Amino acid sequence: MKQELAQDIALMRYSMISPLIVGLPDEYRSKEAYFRAASARGALHPNVFFIHPAPTSIKRWYQHYQKNGFDALLPSSRSDEGTSRKIDPDLEEQIRYLKTTYPRMSAAAIFRQLCTNGSTSRNELSESTVNRFLNNLALKEKTTNNQDMRRYEREIYTLSLHDALPILSMRYGAVTAVLALT
Repeated sequence: MKQELAQDIALMRYSMISPLIVGLPDEYRSKEAYFRAASARGALHPNVFFIHPAPTSIKRWYQHYQKNGFDALLPSSRSDEGTSRKIDPDLEEQIRYLKTTYPRMSAAAIFRQLCTNGSTSRNELSESTVNRFLNNLALKEKTTNNQDMRRYEREIYTLSLHDALPILSMRYGAVTAVLALT
């Protein structure tokens, strides 16, 4: 997350708890009542949409602010960011091997290969997870992601003008139309 957006989110959270920092406003009997009212009132998110966080979230922000100050209101990133929960290192190595050995092999074919050789099953791993991993791998290694080639695309069939002449003359009724195109 960009630093500027994280700061804006922290400011939005601070704006929701700031009346409590000064002291509980008179119109609320308890902090819990304030949390419920602040949740119902909502706030404008930095990404320009309106949010209504749960009262427990506002309470947690208030408690974090009391313990650690403004920095506690900054959103934290995930601890497992950048790693796959479903693909273990052994499976990752097998996918890398298959992709480097057979660069034109699609994610679906790699997934089928992993299922047939017993490395994984369809219940443990999905094809989209393999596809996502391969896309991230291509970005990390800065390799080009060749488009999958279908069976009917393997041979490039080109027509020369001599081959196209009968087709065009039947379509336009005259050979002069073909001569005008050339």
